[in-house]
Amino acid sequence: MASEPVNVSEFEALAKKALPKMYFDFYAGGAEDEYTLKDNEEAYQRITIRPRVLVDVSRIDTSTSILGYPISSPIMVAPSALHQLANPEGELATARASAASNTIMILSFSSSYNVEEVAASCDAVRFFQLYVYRGRHIAANLVERAERSGYKAIVLTVDCPRLGRREADIRNRWA
Repeated sequence: MASEPVNVSEFEALAKKALPKMYFDFYAGGAEDEYTLKDNEEAYQRITIRPRVLVDVSRIDTSTSILGYPISSPIMVAPSALHQLANPEGELATARASAASNTIMILSFSSSYNVEEVAASCDAVRFFQLYVYRGRHIAANLVERAERSGYKAIVLTVDCPRLGRREADIRNRWA
């Protein structure tokens, strides 16, 4: 690649070169035979932006709001785990980048940093992802901490009654 990356595939290729194989596989992989991952990638390939022609484009505004909080475009940072594997500042850097981009970061339940540390890293609107397990007291404690730290919403994740069998992690002896 001769210049700066301009699309997701080019960023992925750079990440593959920069990260240890185990870390790249963690970020790039999915559970079981990765059918859902493949389906998601194929679904994104089917999305097209419909061009508008012969219209005034001198003032384009992509801003919107989520739960009443204004953001610069309809894009938020989804919860993903262990950012510190890719960068020593991990979710702290992600939170600052989200704030600089005027969008909302959803902090992962499996963050490298705790809710208080991420909240202290910058002044921005943040949501917190929550898994609810059998020990409800753990979830209640996390919600209270997120609320005290200024998180504006809880994003409840319900698709994980048990962890998926991540084959790349098994091969890398990380499971």
